[in-house]
Amino acid sequence: MTLSMLPLGTHARVTHIEGGHGIQRNLNQLGIHVGDVVSLARRGAFRGPFLILAHGMQVALGRGIAAHMEVEPLQEHVNEGDLHD
Repeated sequence: MTLSMLPLGTHARVTHIEGGHGIQRNLNQLGIHVGDVVSLARRGAFRGPFLILAHGMQVALGRGIAAHMEVEPLQEHVNEGDLHD
């Protein structure tokens, strides 16, 4: 499942980042890596950006990047503090 398909408020682990080095570099600069736990906080209206929570930060991602991020929804409950690591 891609990040763009994740239901709002769902916590998920980033499992793979599709695309070239540019996308991976951009996400790395934002502090987002494979293995990180993220949560989808909001979808922008009218094809606007996605707002995710990762490492205690709110990060806006374009729809194209979100469509290239493979995630696995977590079954167990995740404390908000776990997103701050």
